[in-house]
This record gives sequence, C-alpha cells and structure tokens, in this order.
Amino acid sequence: MATMLPASSRPPRSLADTGENLISQVTDPSPGAARKVAVVVIDGLGSQQLVAHSGHARFLHRRFQDSGEERYSGLPSTTASALVSITTGATPGQHGLLGYQVRDPESGHLVNHLKPFPAGVTASTWQPVPTVFEQATERGIPARALCEERFRGTDFTEATLRGADLRGVGKLPEHLHQLRSFFDEVDAGFAYVYWPAVDRMGHQHGVDSDQWRDAVEAVDAFCAELAGVLTPGEAVTVTADHGMLDVADAERFVFSASHPLRADVALWAGEPRCVHLYLHEGVESGRWAEMFQETLGHGFRVRTRTQLLGAGVFGAVLPENEPRIGDVVAFAEGRSSLYDEQTASSSSLAMRGQHGSFSDAEIRVPHIPLNDGGS
Repeated sequence: MATMLPASSRPPRSLADTGENLISQVTDPSPGAARKVAVVVIDGLGSQQLVAHSGHARFLHRRFQDSGEERYSGLPSTTASALVSITTGATPGQHGLLGYQVRDPESGHLVNHLKPFPAGVTASTWQPVPTVFEQATERGIPARALCEERFRGTDFTEATLRGADLRGVGKLPEHLHQLRSFFDEVDAGFAYVYWPAVDRMGHQHGVDSDQWRDAVEAVDAFCAELAGVLTPGEAVTVTADHGMLDVADAERFVFSASHPLRADVALWAGEPRCVHLYLHEGVESGRWAEMFQETLGHGFRVRTRTQLLGAGVFGAVLPENEPRIGDVVAFAEGRSSLYDEQTASSSSLAMRGQHGSFSDAEIRVPHIPLNDGGS
C-alpha cells in the first residue's frame, strides 16, 4: 500500500500564515501601513465554489480574480482544525485539533471539538498554542472577535478565540456595525469576524442548492458594503476555513456493525470524509489497514498513523499530539463518505455537503484583500 495520499498541487501558503501576517500589519511602522486590520472568515466557501458560483458572488469573485490568492486549508479540511490554524498560526499537528473528533490519549475519551469537552480535558491545555488575540494584547493591540452569541463560553471558543474581546453578533448588518464601531474606537486594532451560514446551508441542502446560493449572495453583499466603508489605514481580508462538495446517497458507505473488522475498533472518530479509527490493544495497525482498504475498495485511501506522520500529512506533529491521530485514518476520495453503523447519527447521515478530505474542492480556500489598507 502506497504511503502517500494522491499528489495535489497545494497552494504555497496555508491558513496558518493568516493571523500572524495580519497582526504584523498592525505593528508595521512603515508610513501608510494599516493600523486597523480584520479577517472575515466565511465558513465553507472554498475557492472552487466561489469560482463555480461567481454569478452569486460577483463582488468577492472579482476581488479574488484581481488581487486574491488561494491558500491551503490543511488536513483534515474541517472547521475544528482550520479555524485554530487561522487564530494560532499553527498547523493541526502543532495545535493538536486534528479533526472534528479525536481520542484523548490519556483518558481514552472521545473529544468532539465542537461540543463540550469531556471531564478532565480543558481547552487551555488541550490547545496551549497562544492565539493571535493573546499575541495582539501582549503587544498592546486591542483584539476583538465577532461571532454568534451561542459560541460564547464554549470549549472550542476558548481554544480558538482565547484572549479576544468577544462580542455576540447575530445578523450580517450587525457584524458590519460592530466592526465599523471597533475601528472607530481604536487607533490600532485587530478584529476577527466569523460567519457560519454558508457552511450550514451547504451541509443541510448542498452546494448546488438555492439555500446555499442565497447564503453566498448575502455574505457577498456584506463584503461589498464593508469594503465601501473602509477608510485609509484600515485593511480587511476575507478567507474561509475549507471548501465543500456534495455527497450523493449512493456514495454514502455505512460500515456494518457485524463486520469482523469492526470488532477490532475501540473508537470510531473523525468525520465521514476523514475517519480516525482507534484499534483495540494488540491489533496490528498495518495489516488491519490493508484489510480495511480491501474491504472499502475504491473511494477511500486508508493509511496508518505511522504512514501519515512519515508523509507529513498533518504538517509537523508535536510528539504529544501524535497519539491523537487514529491508529488508522481513512480519507475519502471523489464524493464518497464513510459512516459507522454503530455510531452514525441520523443528522450526520443526512448531510448533503461535506468536507474533511484532500480534494481541491475541500483544501483550496480564497484569501481576498478587500482593500490595500493604505492611503
């Protein structure tokens, strides 16, 4: 079994370059440099979707074509990993959030990064890398995060936005007002704006749905209005955490609870397009991975943790984070997805749009300056 995932022409820069690059603008002493900087993260709007649906995102597509670039989301191409890369400047292997769900090596418990962490797992120790908000405040730079109120106080927010002055904001016009007010309040500052509606509509209805297109049109109009209220010395960059593709019912593979290989799995984690499998003690991962690959056939790339570490799939991985990776990981190819009959929820099985794997539709995201920040 080959050790590498299929070669993909990845953009030279990644989401891990984003936050620190923007903070450095605020501290740049050069004449005309922007002192008020923000990043707008549109969850789920990959660059391929932006180009394919350019008629519904005319403003962002034009800016993307004129002055934007593509960046690499990192693997897994999922919110839990990518948002932390944006706000820490670290790759998943460094910050440790290596997927939607992973196993805590100490307790053996499942850590779902978007739900409350299990007892004994605290956000500050699970993800100890300083955030850009902490870095900003250490330099005397006000740092604010704008997101839905429901995210306040969650473990994932603590891991991702630690150090930020968080403001709970609902609708897009409120985000515009809050960001404009923040820029008016400070002489220099860094802001983070997070908008989840595009991803939400993609999961529920698919990338090629009216609901998804409506969500894209709304955030495109917001970005156009935002660009129009920026003044000299202010700079805003629009990006995304990952892209997305639609998975048809026929491409959903549900692994039988009665299959002999399932008895070797102590914990099924990850997500349908990047599944982390933790095997019972004594099960040899190399041979098991080969049998699992033979069982799944085309549509998935099955690799052991050792193979993935050797190939640098998750970037440089800190030794303490290595056991968080599954003993075996199955990446979906094409438009496939993989579910566990024992644990799959009805809502997960119903998801139309998905992400997590290595296709260009998932890993390529836009990086779009709304202005140059200068005078």
